[in-house]
Amino acid sequence: MPELLEFDRHALLAGQLWRLWTGHLVHYSMRHALIDFAVVLAAAVIVVHLSASPAAGMRRLLAALGLGAPFISLGMLLLAPHCLYYRGASGIAAMLVVMAGGALWPRAARSTRAALLLMAATLLAKICAEAAGAGLGQQLGWSDLPADVVVAWQAHLLGVVAGAVALMAGKPRLQLD
Repeated sequence: MPELLEFDRHALLAGQLWRLWTGHLVHYSMRHALIDFAVVLAAAVIVVHLSASPAAGMRRLLAALGLGAPFISLGMLLLAPHCLYYRGASGIAAMLVVMAGGALWPRAARSTRAALLLMAATLLAKICAEAAGAGLGQQLGWSDLPADVVVAWQAHLLGVVAGAVALMAGKPRLQLD
């Protein structure tokens, strides 16, 4: 069943467009799925809870998921031509973490803002390390991904970009009279 849903470059280019969304729903292992789910859930709760209303938060979350998933997948088609298959919600998780950080920022005290900046820097350093080929999780034996599966750092970077775009889209517009 996962093969019917995963990001499959050739299937996507042949017109199986549902994979733009469903590739983020399937994973290579239960641990992979649980880690992604935990991050997505925690960040989504923050995004919804800190919105103007629960209904507005849900609309914002659903719009981000509905638009962010294909953005990440299309970006993978363009930025990672060597990536034939992709599974996982880590790009979505990165998007929601950025959105959650953006929701927390205006409410945060100075010390909390320092922690938010440190977390953002850590996320960017992680992506840079992955891009440089330093898959530390696999090297240290922390990962249970199959040996032939490499971390798609491009999905994480695209998730950060999607989260930043979602933040900018949610900001009030400056109106000049």
